[in-house]
Amino acid sequence: SIATLVLTVSPTLTSTTNTAICTNQLPYTWNGQTINATGTYTANLTAASGCDSIATLVLTVSPTLTSTTNTAICTNQLPYTWNGQTINAAGTYTANLTSVSGCDSIATLILTVSPVLTSTTNTAICTNQLPYTWNGQTINAAGTYTANLTSISGCDSIATLVLTVSPTLTSTTNTAICTNQLPYTWNGQTINATGTYTANLTSVSG
Repeated sequence: SIATLVLTVSPTLTSTTNTAICTNQLPYTWNGQTINATGTYTANLTAASGCDSIATLVLTVSPTLTSTTNTAICTNQLPYTWNGQTINAAGTYTANLTSVSGCDSIATLILTVSPVLTSTTNTAICTNQLPYTWNGQTINAAGTYTANLTSISGCDSIATLVLTVSPTLTSTTNTAICTNQLPYTWNGQTINATGTYTANLTSVSG
């Protein structure tokens, strides 16, 4: 009796899967396993033929993306819009976004707000110096004046002028002399007769 056996031995089946996920997708479930980190994982399975099957997972976990932006603006630029937020004051702000790969992305804004610059100038002039010109304004009297300017950084700047106008000084001198004291000299003038005379002078303040 001749018996013949043709024996086929099926090899162990193997498969490798490369998978990339985002941190916000953890924990990741694969073949009954709960996975919490990047790594290589295996699962011993049984193929449809009843043979052993070893599956390998190479898992890459992309971290949450973060970015920080430092921005300086002027008070007159408020409110400031950033990533859908309306911001009204200096501070640190965050926005939870989604990157192009679908992963979480946390953006941080550090906002600095430069205040409105102010300056005050006290100026005293004489009446004969009117009109007075200041920051494009022609001023004809004492008072407080303001000018809205822009600083070199582009921010609002409010300049204030406190203008004092010294009046023309006047003085009257009554003098009696004798005829034999003529001619009479007064402030550079030679006077030969009774009368009222004036002299235009400059005071010590100019």
